[in-house]
Amino acid sequence: MDKNIILSVSNLSKHYKYYKTLFDIKKNVVKAVDEVSFDIFKNEIFAVVGETGCGKSTLSKLLLGLTEKTSGEIYFKGEILDYGIKKKDFRKQIQILFQDPYSSLNPKKKIYKLISYQAVKNGIIKNRHKDRVDFSAEQLKKVGLPESTALDYPHMLSGGQRQRVGIARCLSVNPELLILDEPVSALDVSISAQILNLLMDLQKKNGISYIFITHDLKLVRHLADRVCVMFGGKIMEIAKTEDFFNSPMHPYSKTLLESMNYMSFTRRNL
Repeated sequence: MDKNIILSVSNLSKHYKYYKTLFDIKKNVVKAVDEVSFDIFKNEIFAVVGETGCGKSTLSKLLLGLTEKTSGEIYFKGEILDYGIKKKDFRKQIQILFQDPYSSLNPKKKIYKLISYQAVKNGIIKNRHKDRVDFSAEQLKKVGLPESTALDYPHMLSGGQRQRVGIARCLSVNPELLILDEPVSALDVSISAQILNLLMDLQKKNGISYIFITHDLKLVRHLADRVCVMFGGKIMEIAKTEDFFNSPMHPYSKTLLESMNYMSFTRRNL
């Protein structure tokens, strides 16, 4: 396997079986993710795009071990990704930044507890109050927040500040792969720009690979190295960002781009 590949997915599938009615004798199948294959390279921003229900979120859950796969394999740095065998190692190396910065933070815990929890579990720092506060304050400085934020509760912060806390929590264990699940969709436009600039700076500084899940093709155009288009649980196209926007190969990709251009035209003429 290429040493520059950090994550490799081979024929990954997730199928859900269900009965249409109470008296139905035949199980029906929903193929949320169906025989998906792709590679993520080191220091790469890999965007996954597609309409709601195309399988983007299910794919991220499979990569994080939050749902059990139906078939296929996932390899992390050439090793089969199995959270049951090396749970601590993989949990530390692969992190996720959630869409909603408020619901992803426990409102009953102070910020320093939220940020330092994984560091304590992985033996990076000792489980002492001073160590946890000092460690969290250092992480908060990296994301542009004052050290005093460590003693605050999530409800005391704005949406942008909470998302910065989420980023600090992800970076607390020095991950090599970060999944960004619509990281700025719940934020104002100006705050979104600040968060995206922060993520790009941290990516360059720490050499982290990103899987960027989004609906916003404008962001993809400016941020991503490659684009993966999903529809109906399958991958329609994977291409370099420039190639995708200049000459998309799949009809569905062309439809997505046309919808982006239509929305831009509509806003300009309102």
